[in-house]
Amino acid sequence: MNIYITRHGQTDWNTVWKLQGRTDIALNATGIEQARKTGEGLRRAGISFDIVYSSPLKRALATAEIMSGFPRGAIRTDERIIELSFGSAEGTTPEDRKRRKELSWFDDFFDAPEKYEPRDGAEPFSSSLSRTADFWENEIRALEGKAGNVLVVTHGGALQSLLLHIDKRSLRDYWKVSFQNCAMNLVTLERGVFRLEWTSRLFE
Repeated sequence: MNIYITRHGQTDWNTVWKLQGRTDIALNATGIEQARKTGEGLRRAGISFDIVYSSPLKRALATAEIMSGFPRGAIRTDERIIELSFGSAEGTTPEDRKRRKELSWFDDFFDAPEKYEPRDGAEPFSSSLSRTADFWENEIRALEGKAGNVLVVTHGGALQSLLLHIDKRSLRDYWKVSFQNCAMNLVTLERGVFRLEWTSRLFE
């Protein structure tokens, strides 16, 4: 079984490096076009999907709908692949966080994730890793033998958690790989074994 995992298309907040987290931001025109082009590229490559999963946030759900061609009602939304919450840092830019000393706790999120101590309602990495591991082990694993190609549309942070469960890198290396909007990653499941085949491939 092939599990194709991608980050949602671009939003206006992406263009100014605002932390989106659980804030429900819509795709912008570029994001819609990215999803459309990726869907066309996948179809040219002969890839179609039996099952589609999405984060419930509208930027991911719209990406899943456009990219896969599935009607929205046929897409399986799952809270386990929603983005991390960033608490009081949500909606801020890097410049905002430099200016606001009360947000200095967030610095380790990107710079030293192994030292990150969330505050003000932000989600710890341990929680994101736990829920995404549950998605793999209790949702995707059950599909082996029942589906050929599965699409999973999520977010930049949650995507890292999903792949860390497969490639077993340390939390220190959480951000070792970066993902463009709508870049695709492939995980296979064969005879009960997950394997990361490749990352950050664009289909356009």
